[in-house]
Amino acid sequence: MKKKLYVNTIVSLFYQIFNVIVGLVLPRLFLISYGSKVNGLIQSITQMLSIITLMDLGVGAVVQASLYKPLVEKDNDQVSILYSSAKKYFKIIARILVVYIFLLMLFYSYFKSNDFNWFFSCTLIFSISISSFAQYYFSICNSILLNADQKIYVPTFINLITLILNAIITICLINFEFSIQYVKLMSSLIFLIRPICLSYYVNKKYQIKVIKNPPKNAIKNKWSGLTQHIATVLTTSIDSMVLTFLSTFQSVSIYNIYVMPLNAIRTLLETLTMSYKSYFGNLIALEDNNKLEKEFNKYETIVHFFTVVIFGVISIVLVPFVSIYTQGVNDTNYENYLFSYLITLSYAIYSLRLPYTTLIFSAGKFRETQIYSIIECIINIVLSVLLVNFFGIIGVAIATCIAVGYRTILSAYYLKKDIIKRNFTIFIKHIVVDVVCVFFIIIVSTFFQINNYNLILWFINSLSVFLLSLIVCIVIHILFYKEEILEILKKF
Repeated sequence: MKKKLYVNTIVSLFYQIFNVIVGLVLPRLFLISYGSKVNGLIQSITQMLSIITLMDLGVGAVVQASLYKPLVEKDNDQVSILYSSAKKYFKIIARILVVYIFLLMLFYSYFKSNDFNWFFSCTLIFSISISSFAQYYFSICNSILLNADQKIYVPTFINLITLILNAIITICLINFEFSIQYVKLMSSLIFLIRPICLSYYVNKKYQIKVIKNPPKNAIKNKWSGLTQHIATVLTTSIDSMVLTFLSTFQSVSIYNIYVMPLNAIRTLLETLTMSYKSYFGNLIALEDNNKLEKEFNKYETIVHFFTVVIFGVISIVLVPFVSIYTQGVNDTNYENYLFSYLITLSYAIYSLRLPYTTLIFSAGKFRETQIYSIIECIINIVLSVLLVNFFGIIGVAIATCIAVGYRTILSAYYLKKDIIKRNFTIFIKHIVVDVVCVFFIIIVSTFFQINNYNLILWFINSLSVFLLSLIVCIVIHILFYKEEILEILKKF
């Protein structure tokens, strides 16, 4: 079980390194080759398409939590029932997605027609949406099954291959000056490799029985993950949605250029969290509570440590990076220090809550914690809509900070009442140590000049700040968490 955790973590880390590189290179090419408006349109469409994940209604998370026990007990009949029920449900979502894509075409054609003509918008939406349809119709159930069985390394490796292939083809097409629609169409077709490979692997390794009409109540508490899921989707999408409806495509482009590296780090942490989610789920299924609490404490310390070091350094070097990244783009001013600090803080807070929501989801405590998600959504939506009119993109960053901060605190507090029932002061101690680390990171940064005109010098100085901050934070964590740090180091 522990070996799978390590393999999943290493493969996921390797994938994210490539994902960060590709995620930096391709948007830069889109920006230079097609301009800020087209880049903003691409980001807007991508975010609007991600809203269809609301139709998941949290069923995917509930199915994964339900699969832990039958997989541990090798109950193939129950696994087949859950798999078939989920597959039937997600095919319905795929059909709804087709209707949603048509509605998006209408929206961008008529309400955003001042920026692009209807044919340009519709063909771009169609090109981007193909891979989303394939995901829901063919592959999502296979991914859920493999994640629950601690085989995250399989879909991750497939994703790595398609990621590299897509990057090579996209760069070639852009250099040959193909239209953005054709580039995105080829990208979507490349990502169709994913569901084909996943389907082949699952059919070969698992004896899944085909059940055309699975029992309606096969997935118990099917809707218990609804509010949690909606909160997650809205938290990651509401900013771009509000800017799409109430601001300009230039604002969407600015926002997405800043969150691009932040998303890469958050995705990395979430990917590592997926490994722990199935690991904790198996420990809960085995009722090994002592080991669960011990492993969770180590995981919590790791997440807090890397979140503070990485996002602390990013808050200092992000604006100079964006200035270098957007050199040659003169149609929009991308320099905004206050927005940079606030959006980095919101992503850091979101990442800090991952240990607590991971354990909550692993235990299947969706219904018990749904009120936190509801209030988070209300805070995020209301404040974003109100503040964007006064402060623009800074307003949506403020709203996100407040919303994710609320849910982080309440999620950590829930562990006092259930699952591992530990003292809330443990969380408070982590936050205090986090603040101390950030203070010293700021001091460290004053010894370096992070320039915004030379990428090599920026990289050298940023790396120097990171390494020195890493050493300082290790010392601080050894002072406060000596036992956990030594236990973690033993594994290496």
